[in-house]
Parts: sequence; C-alpha cells; structure tokens
Amino acid sequence: MNYVKIIEKNKNFIELELVNDDHSLSNLVKEILLAKDGVILASYGVEHPVLDPDTGRYISNPTIMLKTDEKTDAETVLKEALKDIVDLCNKTLEDL
Repeated sequence: MNYVKIIEKNKNFIELELVNDDHSLSNLVKEILLAKDGVILASYGVEHPVLDPDTGRYISNPTIMLKTDEKTDAETVLKEALKDIVDLCNKTLEDL
C-alpha cells in the first residue's frame, strides 16, 4: 500500500517519504514544484529499489524535499502543486 509519511515540516521546508513508490510521482511533483513562485529547492531522492514480489514492480521510498523563500509557505505550495496534478489528470480524462 502506498502512503505519504511526513519526515520534517516547518513554514519553509517539507520533506516527505512516498512509501512503496517509484520515480514517477516523485519526478512529477518535483517538476510542478519547480515552476512555482517562491520555491528555492524542489528535489527528490531514491534509495536503490527492490522488487516487490506481490506486484513485480521495483519500488522504493523516494523522499521529496521542498524549500521555499521566507514569504512562501511550503505546505501551501505543495498543496497547490498536488492540485495542479489532479487538474492535469482531470483535463486529460476530459480530452479523451
């Protein structure tokens, strides 16, 4: 089961762990965050993946790091980025 674990959080920094995930979501979130005003750093790291015997997928626990400037709330920017991803998916579904 995939879920998000908050590792560290303050006004201008959030680090999240995406448990049982791969590069796909992490890279998308990072790219959307980098386009946002007030973002100083958006990055992710992935340990060496392992093969999940139940799904046959290679999984790991990527961590996403977001740092914002003093005027920008990291949680707000992250929520905006996630909403942008949902909106993009919804738009794609409508266009199919």
